Amino acid sequence: MNYIYERMMAEGETAIFDRDELRKFEAYVAANYESFYDNKASYEVRKDGEKFLVTLFENPVITMEDILLDIRD
Repeated sequence: MNYIYERMMAEGETAIFDRDELRKFEAYVAANYESFYDNKASYEVRKDGEKFLVTLFENPVITMEDILLDIRD
């Protein structure tokens, strides 16, 4: 893992997913749609080879750390 990826992960708002984890993330978003909508939470997905960089933009309630804890259990 290079320095840029390490920095993104350390900041807690960008995560690197494989295809299966991305599906879990999308299922989490669908299940929590009202919370995302009410808090104006948005995210971006970029493909990098076989991995996906998912950035959760600043919002008052939802954190990438919380999402990761839920989908990686």
